[in-house]
Amino acid sequence: MGYELHITRREHWADTETSDISIEEWLTYVNSDKELELTNGYDIKIGSEALHQNVIGYCEWKAHPTEQEANSRPWFSYWKGSVDTKNPDAPTIRKMIQIASALKAKVQGDDGEFYTEEDVANIEKEEEQRALAKQQTEKRWWKFW
Repeated sequence: MGYELHITRREHWADTETSDISIEEWLTYVNSDKELELTNGYDIKIGSEALHQNVIGYCEWKAHPTEQEANSRPWFSYWKGSVDTKNPDAPTIRKMIQIASALKAKVQGDDGEFYTEEDVANIEKEEEQRALAKQQTEKRWWKFW
């Protein structure tokens, strides 16, 4: 299980009684954004069998700053009036904020918190500090001192 972020116009992303992003709006946006690739689904592997899961409005972000192969790129999935992704890193949250701005929406986490550019900058600093701490604590197996 992971933590999801949602591009939504609702007061709370789970509230279905308020304004939605239509599938037509979403598809129009995806088709206008050269960084997104509309795949309308994804491949899954169960045992030795490969299956394609059809999901209308599913797309991958092919311009993520770190090189990634298809099917391992950050993704965005349309579902019941909002656009979701799971466990996004800072660049993906920044992309979500850009998309939300174009759709006159906002980015909200599972717990109801909203994300801004300032939040992304703080997340980037935390990611850098974790990477630096990991690098400093890792010892090479051949070094004994």
